[in-house]
Amino acid sequence: MYSSMAYPTLDPNELAFLQKFYDDTRAEQGFAGDSLAAQDLAARIILFYQKGARTKIDIERALTA
Repeated sequence: MYSSMAYPTLDPNELAFLQKFYDDTRAEQGFAGDSLAAQDLAARIILFYQKGARTKIDIERALTA
């Protein structure tokens, strides 16, 4: 089983922020919701958030770096 320390949970506000960011970015990029590109985008957003990117601007910069 996974340790909660290794995979911390997101509170509802964090999840709502990330979901909106993902939905908006996916729509802007024109990715279908079930595409590999959309899945990759979601994974990258979560990864950057876990690494400390906490604002829309921070995540956008990380995605374009």
